[in-house]
Amino acid sequence: MANNSRIVLPFALWPETPPSLSVSSLFINFASEDLITGTNDGFLVCWKIVPDQQKIIPRLMLIGHTSQVSFIVGATGNHKLENFVSISDNDGQIKLWNNEDGRCIENIRTNLKHRSAQCFNYQLTNEHFLICCGCYSEILIYDMRTLEMKFTLTPSHVDADWISTFFIFQKANVPDVIIAIGLLDSGCVKLWAFDPRTVTSNTTIEGTSVGNNNNLVPIDLKEHESKEIRTQFGSVIVPCEECQRMMLIVHGRGWQIFDGIDFTELCSYITNDKEVVKNEHWIYGHFPTIDLVILFSARGYAHIFRLPENATFSNPKFRSQHNKTDMQIPQWLCRLNVGNEIKLGQTPVYYCQTKLKQCQVYRADNSGQISVWNINLKQFSTTSDIFPTWSISYKDVWANAMKNIHTIRKVFNEILPDKINKLTASCHLITMDRLAFGTDKGEIYLLPALKLISYLFLSNDQPQENFDIQTLTGHNQTITCLIHPHSEYSRYDIQHLLSGSIDHSIRLWDLSTNTQLHMFTIHSGAILMFHIPPPMLNVKVQYCVCSIANDHSVSLVSLKERKTVLLANRQSYPVVGLRWRINDDFLLIKCSDGSLYVWQIETGNLDRVAYGVLAEELFEWYNDPRILNANGDLQNDPLSTAMTSAHYFQIRSTWKKGDYDKIKKLNRKFINSRHDLVGTSSFKHTEYRLPIVIQQFHTNMGDDLSLLVLFDLLQLISQIIVFDLEKQHAQNPKYIETANNDTKSQLTQTSKSLAVLSNFLVSLLHPWLFDKTMDKICQERLHLYRTNRFFSFGILSKTDHLTIVLPTWQQYLNDNIPDTFLPNPTTLISFVGMETNETEIMRQKQERIENYVYQWRWKYSSILNTEHLLSLVTMVYILMNCDRWISSLTNDQTDQVMLSQREGWSKLLQFYCSDMLEQCQTKVFQSLSIEILCSHWQDLCLELRDAARKLLEKELDHLHKNHDAWHVFISKWSILFNQSYNKETDGALYDQDIRDIFFDDSPFNSETTTMTTVNQQYKTQQLLSIVLIGIIGARYGQEVEQTKQPTAPIKGFTVDSPEMILKLSRILTSLLSPSNFDHIPIHSVIRRTAIDLIGRGYTIWEPYLDIGQVLLTLLDLCAISDSTTISSNVLSGILTPKTDTCLTARTALTLIATSRSNVVIITLAREIAKHVLAQSGQTSSSATRTTAPSQTSITIKAEQKHEILRLIKILIEKCPHDVADLILEVTDITLNCIDLSTLRHKGVQAVSETFSLLLKYPMVTYCNESPKLCVGTKTGVLALYDLKTPKYQPFQAHPKNELITCVEFSPDGKYLASYSAYEGILYFWQTSANTFFSTSNTIHLVSRHAAQRLERSIPSPMKKVDMNWIDRTTVRMYWHVDKSEKKFTV
Repeated sequence: MANNSRIVLPFALWPETPPSLSVSSLFINFASEDLITGTNDGFLVCWKIVPDQQKIIPRLMLIGHTSQVSFIVGATGNHKLENFVSISDNDGQIKLWNNEDGRCIENIRTNLKHRSAQCFNYQLTNEHFLICCGCYSEILIYDMRTLEMKFTLTPSHVDADWISTFFIFQKANVPDVIIAIGLLDSGCVKLWAFDPRTVTSNTTIEGTSVGNNNNLVPIDLKEHESKEIRTQFGSVIVPCEECQRMMLIVHGRGWQIFDGIDFTELCSYITNDKEVVKNEHWIYGHFPTIDLVILFSARGYAHIFRLPENATFSNPKFRSQHNKTDMQIPQWLCRLNVGNEIKLGQTPVYYCQTKLKQCQVYRADNSGQISVWNINLKQFSTTSDIFPTWSISYKDVWANAMKNIHTIRKVFNEILPDKINKLTASCHLITMDRLAFGTDKGEIYLLPALKLISYLFLSNDQPQENFDIQTLTGHNQTITCLIHPHSEYSRYDIQHLLSGSIDHSIRLWDLSTNTQLHMFTIHSGAILMFHIPPPMLNVKVQYCVCSIANDHSVSLVSLKERKTVLLANRQSYPVVGLRWRINDDFLLIKCSDGSLYVWQIETGNLDRVAYGVLAEELFEWYNDPRILNANGDLQNDPLSTAMTSAHYFQIRSTWKKGDYDKIKKLNRKFINSRHDLVGTSSFKHTEYRLPIVIQQFHTNMGDDLSLLVLFDLLQLISQIIVFDLEKQHAQNPKYIETANNDTKSQLTQTSKSLAVLSNFLVSLLHPWLFDKTMDKICQERLHLYRTNRFFSFGILSKTDHLTIVLPTWQQYLNDNIPDTFLPNPTTLISFVGMETNETEIMRQKQERIENYVYQWRWKYSSILNTEHLLSLVTMVYILMNCDRWISSLTNDQTDQVMLSQREGWSKLLQFYCSDMLEQCQTKVFQSLSIEILCSHWQDLCLELRDAARKLLEKELDHLHKNHDAWHVFISKWSILFNQSYNKETDGALYDQDIRDIFFDDSPFNSETTTMTTVNQQYKTQQLLSIVLIGIIGARYGQEVEQTKQPTAPIKGFTVDSPEMILKLSRILTSLLSPSNFDHIPIHSVIRRTAIDLIGRGYTIWEPYLDIGQVLLTLLDLCAISDSTTISSNVLSGILTPKTDTCLTARTALTLIATSRSNVVIITLAREIAKHVLAQSGQTSSSATRTTAPSQTSITIKAEQKHEILRLIKILIEKCPHDVADLILEVTDITLNCIDLSTLRHKGVQAVSETFSLLLKYPMVTYCNESPKLCVGTKTGVLALYDLKTPKYQPFQAHPKNELITCVEFSPDGKYLASYSAYEGILYFWQTSANTFFSTSNTIHLVSRHAAQRLERSIPSPMKKVDMNWIDRTTVRMYWHVDKSEKKFTV
């Protein structure tokens, strides 16, 4: 829920050559035919195996690790693969991914190095555990769903060796016990046995938090048995699936078979001088059957051996000879060989499976080739090498997919006379809307960014685009990096571009003249990357750029003075991170060996070098946001802004393996100077940035360049809204006179770019080919273009993990449409003499292919569907209501076109919210994610909030129609809901660390990122459940109210609804007042949502609420923001949390007041009476008699009075009859809230408008002369106020049961006329009995006259009679019923 407004939509542009795939780990789930590879560069690729066609198709690329992926583990056997875990040793990250859509679900960071990891399924509870061992002395067991550490298995020796390998199983006859066998480096075997359901810690050690990042202490278990065996250092245990007793232990120079019961050695094999196996170094093995083993070697070969009789369990001679002297030797049978082993740069990875005497062996190597052997174990060749049954090359699959796709290199080769081999670097000049590209020959080209991107993504059938291209020549070798400093900080010159190359030089270019200004040659290696320093106290550094080279040196070069400020060249290992200590003027450089070099910037001297833990702590300390915020003098330290990127992530570019493993830490912060957009109506056009960021990402230096295009939806919305205001301001005649032509042209240029970008985004996201008529409207009226069939979209998930759909998968879908998709085209029935129309059938088939690829996107992921549909609805909302500039219409074009466009947008909106939503609710397409919609319920961006609410309500209505689905849905969320508010188990609301979940959800100030711990994912779910159950309660709670009788089965909400509603009302009211949960920030999402829900479902929560307390708290919240900030913020569409709290409280008050006006008026009157009593220091017996007294001490502030008057005004407009019934209470409230002295001296106009509205009631009259106020009530009482104090004197003027219809003072205020319509009598009273000593506030009856009487059956008599004074003594009355009129005299 934190930071919930930001929706970033990623799209990828690929080159013709694929990103290099150097495989470091491999995992296969044969049940769901999924293959996953991890690479040395830190990304993962998910593949689909298609065994019938002998194909493996790359499906998704997952980016998140910053270094080599060492292990991938997931469920095996008959379990379909839902989630899997990837582990990277170098950065200690363990990540849990969803296999279907590739999003990252959980992510934890440990400081451990693992040597082995596997997934274990505990069959009794169907739980999955992740089990690891490595360079530490325990075996760690994590829960696979939450990555929470459950158990640690520790050897009994305190100083035990590290565990090199382990094996875990359940015995068939004792299914509830898990048995773990671990092998220490010293050759000692340890055994643990435990039942995970009942086990408790059998040691009272301090809770070690090794490898765990949450507060729960894992259960620690000591070993049960141990035995020394004779084996080598660093061995691996491989169990036999058929017979758990047989164990294969593999080490570099040989391998052994042991009996698992007592670890007796049965046979061993030491690499001998036989030619085939002479140089082999064994790495792993597999048992295809009981009597065969396959051993894999580091060179890339696999060897099959037959075991001797005494080592084969099924053989009668099993364990007959196990003395060292007469042990039999395994027999070598044959070798598996691909043929490219000599060329391999590193050891390939293997994965095996045996099924029905068929063994499948998969091998993946660092060239991206996957080879597959299908070996028939009953008969296979032992005379020659066995070659793969089939193999697949990543390069070939990629080339096939990219053949019809526009790439950047193709565009360049169409424009330029010389062909370009490879693009090696790029840079997005955000403030100039241009893209710079570096090539392998040393040239730099610049093109318009938006034009190029839309040309590549959209298939507009226009002739070749005319790109305005700029060329910079100077370098003579490959360009490695480019940077445009002004795009990051506006203090740099906008025309400066900096380039680095393999020729060791850094060159500064002037873009206005296309010339080279200066060349720096300070490094003695290729330049790897540039980095812009944060705004520092040292003026020398203000105009510097930091460069890092592969000779491990770092330099600061000044662009203003054109000289070197600092050259840090003492590092002996590659640089992996930089930090700036701004106050001390230090630069901290971290190297890959863990050392930290601290350089003084002013003097250029090396201050000190730190190693080990100290280096780690120093480096991390300077990135800890808590320290930065707590420390006074560090308050404005921009270091945290420079290094912790909350806006965008930069996918690292690895030049040399390991060089840049942690360069991700040097995140560029793209949009850091855009804070001025919120709440302002003008922005500097010279520095205008479009809300689109285009980033390069290569996975390896040799690769061609790929681009990532990121749209920031929130920035786009805020810019369109602010710009709309700007345009309206520009059309103001005064402005037109003063503005110069330059400003006007810039305004036009900006508006054009924004309009193009908005249309481009809608074109990209629009579901093409779902509805032909809609497509036609989009293309003809709204000028949207269809996208190319294959475009790679992505999902940005938890803490900036990126998933991208690969074009290879789309190509495969294009070639293999399932028959279930769309009905078969109807063949034209051939009558006699007519042939079937072949071309028609071909055309229909082509259409089906197109439809499938376009529509497949909506089958892929519910998260993607939700983000895309939400973005579309929000964008269309805005574009529909914007002025003509966004539709790119000129002023001379008629309003007719304008109207037709608006109509087009509204039809599109209708299509998204009804037809498209219904499509997503069918079985074919993925439904929307209720969690995402729910988290945007109280979004700070108003348009996004409206869109999310609309979609969520429709989605809930759809679920609600289906009773079974509804029941399942409710029970899932109500379980979470019940846990969220449980004091004993520390539910989400009671969790003191909850602040991290809400850290700063203001979309523009989210600079600090905190590492979410494991439990927080769960806590966030609990908080979402409060919101969701609240929304459901407010929407469908009425059904519960009707079905409270115990006999009727409750279908509406859930089985125990009334209790649920009671609980929910308690949670919502306790969230209202900050004193209850003071650890939750006052303007956080959950508080604002609670305020909103109390207003929405007030009639449902009412029986359980203390109305007085709710009203006073809401009035307090309304008063926190003054009216000026509100008006300016509402216009710009994106609110601050504080303003949103205020506005939401106002809306809630209005909803409560209009739904229960009588209760609200009586409660307010009661609270104000208490306030008056408290002020006068009296205690009244009447106050103690009031029903359900509020517990709060009453003080009503001036701001609250303003709010109360606003509320009364709304009630007078919306519920006039309720106000008339309680007119005396309403008058009391109003008089207590206005300034009476102003009223007496300056008249009715000087006080609140509410008072003048009140005077429009015929039973309220005010006399300016005296000044007095009189109110007639429905019990025949006249209440007279003298307006010195807001107190009245009551007079029983009419009979008790008669309703007073009209009251009016004479012009001089001496007389008062009162008339009761049902009684039919007009009374004249004398009001002023002025004596010399005092003015008494009394009335005396002067005369009474019989007037026309109305029937009691006629409702609301106050509208049926008019009464006014003609002069000082005469009254004219007019009855609307029979249109009669009569005059009466005093």
